[in-house]
Amino acid sequence: MTSREAAKTTDTVIDPADRVAGADESYDLAERLFGWTAPIQFAWVLADDPGHDAVLDWATALARGGFGRRIVRTRVPVARHRWVRAERPPTVYEEPTVVKDDAVGAWLDRRLRDADLDPGAGRGFTVEYAHTRSGRVVLTLLVSHMIADGHAVHDALRDARRSAENRLGSVRGLPTASEVSGWSGVRGDLLDAAAQVPAIVRATAVIGRAGVRALLGRSAAAAPVSDAPEVMGAAEDRPAPPQRDADTTLAVVDIPREQWEARAAALGGTPNSLFTAVLTSVLRETGHVAPPGGTRVCIAVDTRSDGDDRANASGGVWIRLAGPVGPDTGLATVRRLSKEAFARYAVTDDAVVDHLQAIARLMPDVVLGRLMKAVPGPDVTVSNLGAAPTESVAPLGTPAERFAIRAVMQGRSAADRRAQGPALAAWSVQYADTVTVTVFGIHPDLVGDTASLRATLSSELTRWGLDHRFW
Repeated sequence: MTSREAAKTTDTVIDPADRVAGADESYDLAERLFGWTAPIQFAWVLADDPGHDAVLDWATALARGGFGRRIVRTRVPVARHRWVRAERPPTVYEEPTVVKDDAVGAWLDRRLRDADLDPGAGRGFTVEYAHTRSGRVVLTLLVSHMIADGHAVHDALRDARRSAENRLGSVRGLPTASEVSGWSGVRGDLLDAAAQVPAIVRATAVIGRAGVRALLGRSAAAAPVSDAPEVMGAAEDRPAPPQRDADTTLAVVDIPREQWEARAAALGGTPNSLFTAVLTSVLRETGHVAPPGGTRVCIAVDTRSDGDDRANASGGVWIRLAGPVGPDTGLATVRRLSKEAFARYAVTDDAVVDHLQAIARLMPDVVLGRLMKAVPGPDVTVSNLGAAPTESVAPLGTPAERFAIRAVMQGRSAADRRAQGPALAAWSVQYADTVTVTVFGIHPDLVGDTASLRATLSSELTRWGLDHRFW
C-alpha cells in the first residue's frame, strides 16, 4: 500500500462522511465569503417519455440517498461543520414549453446558468426535464458541488436505480439534526476539533516548506518541465486581448468514441493525454499567453476509496506544457508528464492546496478571503471522467441517446475570472459509441464569446482529425 493509499484509508476515518471537509469546505467557504456557487449538471436526451411520475420517483430516491443532506454549523472553534439529513422532498421542474430539437443545448445551458441550489438549507439538488418536438425528453440533474463530486453523483444514480428496481428506499448513514443537537453534538464537535490538531501542525509544516522553497528559488521551479520544442517566444509576442465584461461560455460536443481512441493510440498517447492536449491547444488558439515555464494544466484525480461516502474526494495534478501541442508533436510528452505527475501524487502529501483547509478555520474571514483569491489557478483544467457506469447512462432504465457531464462556477465577476485561473475547464465522458466533451469558458477576454469558443473548438478538433457535432 502506498502512502497515498494509506492516507485515503486514514482520511476515511479522520474525515467521516458526516463532516464538511476537504473540497466540501472549499465550496462552502467560496459561497459564504464571495457568493460563488458551483452546480454540476448531468444531462440526458431520452428517446421516450418516462412520464412525470417516473421522474418524481427517481428524484425521491435520490433525495433518500447521499443528496439528501444539509449543513449544521458548529460553534466549536476549529471543529468542522456537520452534514445531516435534509429530510425534505425533492424539487422537480417540468418545462412548460416544448423545446426545439436543435435547441436542446441552449435549454440545458439556460437551466445550468439559472440553477438555484442551497445546500445549507437542504436544497442541494434539483431534477428538471423538457419535451422536444420530436417526442424526446431532455432530462437534467443539477447538483451543488458542495454535496457531491462526479464520482458521488455516479454512486447516487446507482443507488437510486437499485432502490427503484427493488422498490426500496434507503437513506445514507447521515445523522438527523436532532441526533447531533445538545450536548451530544457539542461533545462530537469537541472531539473533532481535537482531531484536527495533527492536521493543523502538518499543514503548517507543508505550507512553511513551500514558502521557503519559494524564497530560495522560484525561478528554478518555474523552468519548463516539458521536452517539447521551446517556442514560447511566439506566444509572448501576441498582443493582449482587449478587456471586456463578458459572461462565461459553454459548449457541448460529441465525438465518435472509436475515432477518439484510435487517434490517441496513433499519436502515441491515451484518451486522457489526447483530451489534455486538445484542450490545451484550444486555449492557446484563443490568444492565451503562457506564463514562464509553459501552460499550466491541472488534471483531475479521483481519490475515493471503496466504501468512501464523502461528498467530495478528488484532487488534481499539475503539469506544464512548454510550446504548442498538436498532431505534429504527438502525445508522448503529454503522456509522460502526466504519468510522472500521477506517480508523484500517489506517494507524496505535500500539495499546499490540499492542506489549506486545515488552517483556514483559524483565520478571520477577511484574511481567509484574501488568501483564497491569492492562490493561483491553472490555465486549463481537464477532468477525464472515463466510461460512464450503466446506471448513469440509463438513470430511468433505458439508455440515453446522448449524455453529458459538466460544472460551472456562478457569481464570479469578470475581474475575478481574469485575475485567477483557470481560463478554460473541460470534462469528457465515454458511453456507447460516443465521447462527449463539455467546455466551460471562464476568462472573459479569451473565451467570453460563445460563437468564437465553438469555432475554435471545432477548428482544433478538425485539426486533430476528429469528427464532431455540437449539442
